[in-house]
Amino acid sequence: MKKAHSSTPVELEFPEPEFNFRSCVANLWNGSSPVKSHFWNALSSLLPNIEFCAIRKLLPIIPTIADEKLNREIVQFCGQEAAHGKAHARFNAEHLHTTYPFLAKLEAWERGLFSIMGKVLPTRLFFALFVAVEHWTAAFSHFGLEDPEGWFADSDPTMFRLWEWHAVEELAHKAVCFDVYRYIGGGYFFQQLGMIMLLAFVMLPGIVIRLLYFFWKDSLLFKFSTFTKLCSYLFGKSGILSATFMEFLRYFKPGYQPWQLDSRSLIQSWRLAYAR
Repeated sequence: MKKAHSSTPVELEFPEPEFNFRSCVANLWNGSSPVKSHFWNALSSLLPNIEFCAIRKLLPIIPTIADEKLNREIVQFCGQEAAHGKAHARFNAEHLHTTYPFLAKLEAWERGLFSIMGKVLPTRLFFALFVAVEHWTAAFSHFGLEDPEGWFADSDPTMFRLWEWHAVEELAHKAVCFDVYRYIGGGYFFQQLGMIMLLAFVMLPGIVIRLLYFFWKDSLLFKFSTFTKLCSYLFGKSGILSATFMEFLRYFKPGYQPWQLDSRSLIQSWRLAYAR
């Protein structure tokens, strides 16, 4: 019997909604709050480069994957990430780059950084970065879908649909990079090193720089209330980082598997709601 390398328990085919961002106000779409809106705007600016980088690294490896199910899931993963990247890139171009032009330069610099990392890092370590990204985004997606009112109360309907659809697909394919990493012989050490590098060189500086820039452009940088609201949104009782912290730590446990946090009911709920 052949060994099954795929650990994904759900089908990865999803409809792709259409988005019209015309009525969106970039710094007020999430609950009329610049702080809440800009946190997700920072992710919208940061994630497309990471998603397209993952695609470029995964596509050449497809012919080497002997597992038919995993091979198909890699193709589906790349299609989903491309769709996410295009949708966010369009929102960024229409609503962020015009008002916050430094973002385009920062994104271009990051593309260069990812290109260099892809050339100099060992293949397993580079894939470990994507394993870490997928764990991080899946944790946000799972708990965000569990508590949409806590994270996206009174938000612009189109932006909510964008992030909800993005979250559902992130949950569905959250094990694909992990399965590929294991398939090519990746182990515990690089897996943890990948997370540390992701946080230290990509996610934390990328988000912090963007938030500071947004706040500066909106004349909010030197207001104490800006940071109290940000801390409340991130670390409050139902805050984003408060809700996901324990799930983040689970990544460092030996024997970690992405689907140990079962997200199937959230995915099914979205499918039923979308069908209606």
